Amino acid sequence: MPQCGYKGEKIKKMIELKYNDKTLQLRNTLFWDVDTGSLDATRSRSLIIERVLTRGNMEEFKRLKKFYSLDELRQTVVKIGYLDPRTLNFISTYLDIPKEDFLCYRKKLSTPLHWNS
Repeated sequence: MPQCGYKGEKIKKMIELKYNDKTLQLRNTLFWDVDTGSLDATRSRSLIIERVLTRGNMEEFKRLKKFYSLDELRQTVVKIGYLDPRTLNFISTYLDIPKEDFLCYRKKLSTPLHWNS
């Protein structure tokens, strides 16, 4: 049952991360499988960015861009092990990074296809 606040509006549970005097608020549902208390903006950077890209909304993406520098985003996204094709195309175009530079793209190319697929 959804939690409701005053006058029936839904309450969204948020987590708050701090980094370089900046604060990032994200829905805790992005990290359903992680102890959100153990998330650290530096050590968990790859997970945070991957979850916002693959499961977040545009507002969360905008907050992410303000939280991490474009350089930090560029350095991190190319090391993510899996991005779905739509997300890969979006972030590759947005950050102006060739898809070939992404680990997830190279892994996909190196995985042999079965003869009947």
